[in-house]
Amino acid sequence: MRQTNPVDSVEVWRGAFGHEDPPFGPLPGLRSGNVVAYEFALSDRFRPWPGQTLLERAYILTDVGVGLSFPPWQFMITADGQLTPGIDADRPQRATWYVDLLHVEDSGSEVIIRDLYIDLMVPTDGRHQRMLDLDEFADAIEAGDLPIGVAIDGLRRWQRFLDTYVHQDRDPSAAWTNFPPAQIAELAALAAPLGPVVTTP
Repeated sequence: MRQTNPVDSVEVWRGAFGHEDPPFGPLPGLRSGNVVAYEFALSDRFRPWPGQTLLERAYILTDVGVGLSFPPWQFMITADGQLTPGIDADRPQRATWYVDLLHVEDSGSEVIIRDLYIDLMVPTDGRHQRMLDLDEFADAIEAGDLPIGVAIDGLRRWQRFLDTYVHQDRDPSAAWTNFPPAQIAELAALAAPLGPVVTTP
């Protein structure tokens, strides 16, 4: 019989690394083992996939300091009223996980996450993965906005994430090592919402 970890409540705050604005939150979350799940509602500028709501559940893997989500929105409306497609908008259904490298401050009952530029899109329909924003990571180091120690730690954790969850073997393989991570399943199965619904600005 599979044992499950105890589930504890946690508050999550999210923002951009080095940004002057305070992180957004608190967002309701739950922790189980090395996974924190939290939720937020997207504003009405977004249009969800058919059958979905604008409530997005995201996950933090605290062992490697990355966040991931399966975005529920298909289109976004710009300030001038234009409809902008999201990930997979031209496909019959959403199929891509979005992964962010994070700077994580974890005090137990509160987790503060700040985006560290590097992203990975992982399709589940056989398309290739796509890594993004390595140039922004380098630009932030060059500008002095990203301390060398934080950058080094981030790159080491990112490689550990790739090796642990995406491709463990030296040579490319046809299957992911453990993606989406099996350990998010327990929190992914919980009914929404996880707590009071908080809408992004």
